[in-house]
Amino acid sequence: AATSSVGNTRLEDRQEDAMIHSRVPILALFALCFALPCLASLSLTLPKGEEKCFVFRTPGEGPSHITGSFDMLDDDVPANPVTSTLFDDLYEVLWHSEQGTTEGSFIAHGAGRYHLCFGNGSGGYKTSEDREKERLRVEGHHIDDDNFDYQNYDGKDRHIAFNVRVRPETKPYKAKDGLNAAEKTSDRVLGMATRLKDKLDLLMDHQDYIKNREMQHRDIMEKTYSLLMRW
Repeated sequence: AATSSVGNTRLEDRQEDAMIHSRVPILALFALCFALPCLASLSLTLPKGEEKCFVFRTPGEGPSHITGSFDMLDDDVPANPVTSTLFDDLYEVLWHSEQGTTEGSFIAHGAGRYHLCFGNGSGGYKTSEDREKERLRVEGHHIDDDNFDYQNYDGKDRHIAFNVRVRPETKPYKAKDGLNAAEKTSDRVLGMATRLKDKLDLLMDHQDYIKNREMQHRDIMEKTYSLLMRW
């Protein structure tokens, strides 16, 4: 009877541990969804042919989850000369915006220092794939997509709003003998929570970019009205 009692106690302990592990990702999901969001973004003015870079560093020595986005606030000029590029500390291209797009977003993982750069007619950066295409073109091979023209032909400034978020990477369970069902569920839910948090952050970014665009338009209207009053 004593042996049976001890066995039942151990079984209950394992069940309780499994319940605790299954609750951890749920609590993490609520924490990610209801954490106070960043409601402010940075903005800059890029004159013709110029590039501006912002440097940020991840906290601690462990890997971080890095997300970011940008939006060109100008509606009356083309986005062809606009470039957005994320570099690591060795200036390897981790991400770059699509050609001719007015907005973009990225997700990166790692540790150390990073550079986020924006250009207005300063030219796009070459990835290893781009350099391979150039090599094939020089050798006479036919390449369907030609190099994109990043030149600024209108001479106008571009106004860019952007945001960057860095948080510690979510660590999955690691076990020598494999993961049990509760731990696999925890990893799956944590992954879903991270993806949901990234999408919510991107949505908040776009809402803030809309506010920035409205502020810019209002500033233009006020300046125009002031000039008319003076005239």
